[in-house]
Amino acid sequence: MLDKDNIKLLDNYQLYLLMQNKALDKETSRRLNVEFDSRKLSDDELKRLEQKYQMNQSGFKSEIEKPTWNPIFTAFAINRHFRHLALLKTQGKRDEAESYMAKLYLGLAIWFGFIIWLLLLLNRQFYL
Repeated sequence: MLDKDNIKLLDNYQLYLLMQNKALDKETSRRLNVEFDSRKLSDDELKRLEQKYQMNQSGFKSEIEKPTWNPIFTAFAINRHFRHLALLKTQGKRDEAESYMAKLYLGLAIWFGFIIWLLLLLNRQFYL
């Protein structure tokens, strides 16, 4: 639960963003609303906050919907895959994240197996 002093430290957008969260308890929501009302923001500022929120939310969701690289064939791009996994988990798509992670691990196993096979083949060539 947020303290009154902590709520006052939030900027307008952070406060607006927290107010949009439906998972907060009633007391915290009430405190956020009281603080937001006490700031007496202009209509232009409220529109700007709403537009910024809508822009950030639509950009966040469109990033999930983009076609991604297949992790089985591109497992070596680890950073990109872990960012996509984090995005899926923050959106609550746990089943999709687990499936994606399984494909990633399978891809890593295939690539490491291929590299080990290649090293063994090259090692054999030097001894013949």
